[in-house]
Amino acid sequence: MNAYETWVFVLILLVAVLILVSVMQRLTIAKLKSLEAFKSKSFSKVTTSASNQNQSSLAEVPIADIHTITQTPIHSAMTIHGKDLPDPGLVFKYMIPLTVGKVITIGQREGSVVTRSTEVLDHHLTIDISALDTSNLEILSYDLEFRREGKVLIQLPGVRDFREMGVKEKIHISKSSHFDEGPHFESLDSNHPLRFRIGRRLNADGKFKVGYFEFHLFTKDVFEKTANGNKRIEKHFYLKLFKIFPGYDTAGQTKEGLVPMLARFGG
Repeated sequence: MNAYETWVFVLILLVAVLILVSVMQRLTIAKLKSLEAFKSKSFSKVTTSASNQNQSSLAEVPIADIHTITQTPIHSAMTIHGKDLPDPGLVFKYMIPLTVGKVITIGQREGSVVTRSTEVLDHHLTIDISALDTSNLEILSYDLEFRREGKVLIQLPGVRDFREMGVKEKIHISKSSHFDEGPHFESLDSNHPLRFRIGRRLNADGKFKVGYFEFHLFTKDVFEKTANGNKRIEKHFYLKLFKIFPGYDTAGQTKEGLVPMLARFGG
């Protein structure tokens, strides 16, 4: 009996020890899990704080907005539009002062007529018109002097073909034929005008290689009062842009704001 009681006591003690060990293990595991959760939470807070700081510092750094980046345009501010170019059929009217005359200039960027063409030079053609014999109470006469910086072909009224104009030429518009230099005409009718073709280069056959502008100069008679109160026949001058051959190539304009001629077929 004593031995039996001893063994029972030992077994009970062993079970109690096992239960105690099991409880301690559970507590230890729970404590470790709690500690790991705390560490993980703390690390997450630190990471989040660092991330926020980085984002804050990045927010302070100026970032280029792609919508506000200035891009270089295809052409400069001198880009030419259709409204900037003269059209065939355009007519310029000039009244001639009796004392100072009138100077008409056809040029590239400057002048009375601006072409903005690569085939034209500034001061390409200058027409200087002066009134003559202002004491005449019936009809006024005029001197016309033509000067060129570029190539010019000219066709006089009544002449079939164009010819290359000299550096300086003169004609006279008058009923009188007593002039020492240059041809004279009583008038320049719109049906028989003085014709000019201007361009950059001529072929061996006397025609422009790339293209040209053709202008017609003609007059119309008007009655004007003289200082004495009499009416006298005077003339108004008209310069008409008759043709642009073969035409402007607006898609090929340069950065300088000049427009070349269209390429001719077979040219």
